[in-house]
Amino acid sequence: MPPSELLTGLAALVLTLGLLTYLIADNPLYRILSHLFIGITAGYVTLLAWYSVIEPQLFGLSHLAANPPGSLRAVVIQAVGLIGGLFLLLKSAHIAGRVGTLFVALMVGVGVAVAVGGGLTGTLIPQVLATMVPLAPLSAGSRWVELGIEGLFTIVGTLTTLGFFYYGGRAEPGSPVSRPALVKPVAAVGQLFIGAAFGMMYAGALAASLAIFAARIGAMWNFVGLLIK
Repeated sequence: MPPSELLTGLAALVLTLGLLTYLIADNPLYRILSHLFIGITAGYVTLLAWYSVIEPQLFGLSHLAANPPGSLRAVVIQAVGLIGGLFLLLKSAHIAGRVGTLFVALMVGVGVAVAVGGGLTGTLIPQVLATMVPLAPLSAGSRWVELGIEGLFTIVGTLTTLGFFYYGGRAEPGSPVSRPALVKPVAAVGQLFIGAAFGMMYAGALAASLAIFAARIGAMWNFVGLLIK
């Protein structure tokens, strides 16, 4: 076994066993390894941000100023980004706070617009189109009952989930917000669909975690077997 693979395997073995000690009790070794992981992750993200965003923007701006392209758009975009980043940095140091707030508002506004647009085009509109699937397809075959049940569940799940997020309830002093009588059963069914969705997502996350854990144990077992040989 090459020395590099030996050192890497030993480090992975020690770190994994150290983190697994948390199953016994919270201990200093687990805390040290957790802080080590967080520190390495923070350092990696910082380097990634520098080499992927900050450094190209800073030095790319001077390059574009020396050699302007055919369009002035790239220079303007990078200049606005550089100025905005400078004011955000000054805002963190409690200097030029109001100007920095404008750039924060711009970032939040653009982020919200992108999130809303993505939610509409990626989730809401496809979900609405899915509810328009006919319950009984015209070309009746062996799967028409299955397709009809799927379409029925899609329609009921979508409408009842939207009913659960009904914002027309009335708030009375000393009592919780109450929904209208017609909305209450719809909201109850929607709550069941939401609970089922969250349950399936949790089960998927748990299964993925168990798969990763099994793979990690298998890798450790193979490494120990190689050391014994």
